[in-house]
Amino acid sequence: MPTEIRRIEFTEIELRSALSLYQSKTKGAKNQDSAVSGIKVTGGEEFNIVARVSSPEDGVVRKVFDHATTVGVMVLFAKHASIPLPRKGKKMLSPTQYGGVAMTIRYEHRVCEVPNASMQPVNAEGVKPMTSNAGHA
Repeated sequence: MPTEIRRIEFTEIELRSALSLYQSKTKGAKNQDSAVSGIKVTGGEEFNIVARVSSPEDGVVRKVFDHATTVGVMVLFAKHASIPLPRKGKKMLSPTQYGGVAMTIRYEHRVCEVPNASMQPVNAEGVKPMTSNAGHA
């Protein structure tokens, strides 16, 4: 099966925008003015993001976004930005050296599972080679 692997790098600014979008979606329509600043990516493969979130109601608070939440945040941001992602693709995030994150999407195309009735052996009974009818190879 062919495997498609894509890597999308998001800058720190895009990461902050994604977290702000997530905050506005989770807090509801009344809190559209959430702003995220001062983010820091901590940890290795299963990293966390520590961010300062400011809103009119709560002021400035420190929030920690775990790895699984951050994957969901970046998928939401990609959908919002019209970046196509395969639904069944495995999505992984890793921190970049410039403060952003990189999303790696791995999708295995299932071409061998597609039934195709025309795929018969050439020497099967009742199957004639194309050259006998067409006159050329």
